[in-house]
Amino acid sequence: MRERLLFLSAYQPEDPEGDKRTERFLDILLEKYDIDLLEYSQAHRELPFKPRPSLMLHPLGQTRGRSLPLLGPLNKLRGNSAAADTDKRLRAEIASLGRAHKYRRVFISNTLLLKCLDMVSSLLPDAAVITDAYRLNSEAPAGRSVGPRGITKHYRALQGALNRREARKLVNKASLLLTASEWDALYFKSLSFADAGKVHTVPAFVDLQDYTYGDAVAKEESIFLHWNMRSTEGKNAALVFFRKIYPVIKEQVPACRCYLPGDALHPEIAALVRDDSSVIVAGSEGGTDHYIRRARAVLTLLREGVGGQSEILEAWALKTPVITSRKGSEALQCEPGRNILLAGTTGEFAEHVVQLLEMPELGSIIADQAYRTLLNHYEAGQIRSKLLSLI
Repeated sequence: MRERLLFLSAYQPEDPEGDKRTERFLDILLEKYDIDLLEYSQAHRELPFKPRPSLMLHPLGQTRGRSLPLLGPLNKLRGNSAAADTDKRLRAEIASLGRAHKYRRVFISNTLLLKCLDMVSSLLPDAAVITDAYRLNSEAPAGRSVGPRGITKHYRALQGALNRREARKLVNKASLLLTASEWDALYFKSLSFADAGKVHTVPAFVDLQDYTYGDAVAKEESIFLHWNMRSTEGKNAALVFFRKIYPVIKEQVPACRCYLPGDALHPEIAALVRDDSSVIVAGSEGGTDHYIRRARAVLTLLREGVGGQSEILEAWALKTPVITSRKGSEALQCEPGRNILLAGTTGEFAEHVVQLLEMPELGSIIADQAYRTLLNHYEAGQIRSKLLSLI
């Protein structure tokens, strides 16, 4: 008889990469466990998982109080009350499931770590807590302004101390802590050497069976912008590209075409490129694979918060070279100039794009090296074996 595992998750539409990571973890763990999935969500949605004998769904929506204009303080109190009510229902649901199944293991996704860690530890003290600390080490509020001169040095120091305290508590209480990169793993290990053995890296990964190649596709004089342009950060990155980078590219390679993901496009960007016949919005029906395979370069992560590792790995799987910022590649096994091209300025981005457009043989070499890196480090089969051996 298979062991039953409690899986706690929260839906966050603003972080599709995090949701995809959680869904892939769940899919792998279903090979070994029967799972009770308790999903906490602030918005109603169709769950992406169909009920089956090995998976029982327990959706939990957040209650919302009715907000009245001109009553800010009262509305804030209502919001706090609604959140407290939701926490009570979440606690009650976990307690009820715990009484029914006596779980030995509980998996808490990154979106519920800070909310559920203490709750699970108190309600299910005998259960081993497995956590995914994906992006938890990158949540410091850098760049936000406080007062006329921005965040002060003292405020940054205080915030950093609070973040380290929360991270140290997480390492202490978890039985197993997963991170998305070796850098994050080193950060958590440095907080508690006694608990360093609990920390393991499970990077982003792709299943090559999801990518069908068929006949070889000839590369065009085109590029693909692969990031979420619906968000404010993504929209601003696209504005920078079309105002400062694309004109330079077009001046040197007039025949260049630029593809945009149709399902991740901000209306302001759509309006900006509407009259440019060289900019093509890729249809969402057939996905973006076809356009990425035909492009000579994929650009992603011009700024923080506009994309993630999955966009880079997808391009690698489709054998198209990637140009990205250093921030975009820091969590991957990247060798600049061999399996990826890195840029720190708008001029460097334009230079790399022109280079790949005019020298397709260079792009082919980089893409082949990137594909080998993918096979060695980020292919789903290897990650599946590692995750199942840990949990």
